[in-house]
Amino acid sequence: MNEHNTRAGFAAIIGAPNAGKSTLVNRLVGAKVSIVTQKVQTTRFPVKGVALAGDVQIVLVDTPGIFKPRRRLDRAMVRSAWGGAEDADAVVHLVDAQAEIAVAGG
Repeated sequence: MNEHNTRAGFAAIIGAPNAGKSTLVNRLVGAKVSIVTQKVQTTRFPVKGVALAGDVQIVLVDTPGIFKPRRRLDRAMVRSAWGGAEDADAVVHLVDAQAEIAVAGG
């Protein structure tokens, strides 16, 4: 009987809209599992993809962007993003450094 030391867990990817969360998930999974577009709020509910590395499996949860909601749909998407983070074993906060520098005036 072979003994396996497989390790698995959930990692939620959170951040602002268009920070690159879906792009990162697609790259780590090695396939297009999440929509990538310049249009804001394309991801409206958590999308899951599995990244494999040896005996390790990571279920990546691509969440909607976190922002200041104005409408009912906005509030639901932000709640969904935080819910994905609460259920995860690890949380990755992705920041678009180039966008942050532009906002800071640099």
